[in-house]
Amino acid sequence: DPAVLQDGVPKERELVHTIPVGYSVDGNRGVRDPRGMFGERLGVNMHVVTALSGPVRNLETSVQRCHLEVQDKVVSSYASALSTLVEDETQLGVTCIDMGGGTTSIAVYFDGELVHTDIIPVGGCHVTNDIARGLSTPLDQAERMKTLYGSVLASSSDDREIIKAPLVGEAKGAEANNIPRSMLIGIIRPRIEETMEMVRDNLAEAGFDKVAGQRVVLTGGASQLTGVRELCATILDKQVRMGRPRAIDGMAEAIAGPAFSTPVGLLHYAVSNKAEVPSAAYCPPEQMNRGFGRIGQWLRENF
Repeated sequence: DPAVLQDGVPKERELVHTIPVGYSVDGNRGVRDPRGMFGERLGVNMHVVTALSGPVRNLETSVQRCHLEVQDKVVSSYASALSTLVEDETQLGVTCIDMGGGTTSIAVYFDGELVHTDIIPVGGCHVTNDIARGLSTPLDQAERMKTLYGSVLASSSDDREIIKAPLVGEAKGAEANNIPRSMLIGIIRPRIEETMEMVRDNLAEAGFDKVAGQRVVLTGGASQLTGVRELCATILDKQVRMGRPRAIDGMAEAIAGPAFSTPVGLLHYAVSNKAEVPSAAYCPPEQMNRGFGRIGQWLRENF
């Protein structure tokens, strides 16, 4: 009962997920599904995810102000994993790393179950801020340079490739600084290295560096920087692949990239957990196209 589990959670935190990892029957562990078995004592090993109540309520308020209702809450790392991982990976052991704007989230699967989640407060926006500060350029220009020229891998031509970096506070069209691409890479790489080292240390401290196996799935908008996959493989000493969300009928091709892993994962969660979602909120796959049409209408009415 979630209400009983909530009693054991500190008042300032809120229960988000209670995911069964394994069961025991009369002290015998390793039971995947106890249904149909005989015994006197049933035990369950659960992965419990909590979040600070304040930020959760603020998010709910923001959604409600858009004339929408929150039917369920899903931690971002779990949603990203649902949309990008394949079954064999979850069975053998895998770490899903979602490099978002303000955070990098981690989800570890082993033996088909989610066993660890965490969030590191560093993401792609921190890279943008580093560029803006290092080159004294506006944030929008820093984001543009990161997207068009950003990389963590140096090459012999970087010193010869020149990038225009407009100065912050200057009028549009004013003279800009000319910087070599190697300078931009020199700003980006340390932040990405720091992020991957924090992920490595997090897994080690939680005791999941070995459990997670040799497989890493990298996703999220910031993961699209050139060379991030190779750098991640070097620092974590694991095999790394880029994770793209599995398509759902009616999903536009424009949202098939790594940056949309979490929102697409929310759709996968809603489809696979339709018994837990009120019938009024559930849209069967055959009606998904009409659902996307209603979303478009809502966007036009509100924006």
